[in-house]
Amino acid sequence: YNPSADHCNFSPEIFKFVFDDMIEEAGVDYLFHAMLCGVKTEKNKITSASFATKSGIMEIEADYFIDATGDGDLFAFAGCDYSLGRPEDSKCQPMTTCFRLGNVDENIFDGNELKRLQGEYKRLKAENKIKNPCEDILIFRKLGKGIIHFNTTRVINHNPINPMERSTAEVEARRQIKEMVDFLKSSSEAFRDSVLINTAVSIGVRESRMLKGKYTLTGEDIVACKKFDDRIALGNYDIDIHNPDGSGTSHYYFKEGEYYSIPFGSLISEQYVNLLVGGRCISADHQAQASVRIMPICATTGEAAGTAAGVMAADGTFTDNADIAKIQDVLRKNGAAID
Repeated sequence: YNPSADHCNFSPEIFKFVFDDMIEEAGVDYLFHAMLCGVKTEKNKITSASFATKSGIMEIEADYFIDATGDGDLFAFAGCDYSLGRPEDSKCQPMTTCFRLGNVDENIFDGNELKRLQGEYKRLKAENKIKNPCEDILIFRKLGKGIIHFNTTRVINHNPINPMERSTAEVEARRQIKEMVDFLKSSSEAFRDSVLINTAVSIGVRESRMLKGKYTLTGEDIVACKKFDDRIALGNYDIDIHNPDGSGTSHYYFKEGEYYSIPFGSLISEQYVNLLVGGRCISADHQAQASVRIMPICATTGEAAGTAAGVMAADGTFTDNADIAKIQDVLRKNGAAID
């Protein structure tokens, strides 16, 4: 981590070891390979969540529940109101399966090779020889010598919360990966001897269910850089909407020094006083979600949800009477930027 830079690089593989150590040091009971499959409620509280495991259905009771599923599975199964995608037709931003190529010749690639490949890619798209609707090749570096990460597949017109459509989307994404790898290897000496070393374990979903919570964060709110009294996180990533219908990506960039806040009201539901939400499924509209959906901001809303649950548990309160000032103080003490 370089504190003078505006970003930090990390190894996702080493991160796995770090997270294992962190949860054990915190005394967390963890359960892998389990999928949420049911929720029980009583009046204004969630009472238990059920999970499909290798040993059958496991029902877990708790005083507080945090939905960090990304797709809002917990609040949907509990019967909460939610929105899906853009308001006019419920279409969501496209899904993407990322992949990595190793053994790339960086001596050839560094320079103008990517620019040349972008032109060749667009030419072949115009000739309908490339089916991927993504308008360009999106890459990331600094994962190791000779390794390039691609975030460039684009699967449109598939509903991410329909299990059949999500399954066919994964197959389509892998077809696009093969198409892209074949294109790169045949079009560039930098990729001639490259090797496909990784495809994501599941397709990446940018947008699906969004809670209709106590407060719905809007695109107008974040463009106005609104500062809420109950803010629990900040953000200024651009409003980054990948076209749900095909090619093209729209952006609204914040000026340097501008930022918006995310209110506690966007993390809590109207129906249940012991439910919090963190990540890309918080209460937001299509435009606002396009900014808050990115991983660093998801981390901040997840931290806020966990912190709030801890404060409420200690106080014996719930979301309808939570001490917002105390939650904010704990976040500040832990180094969260909320001011």
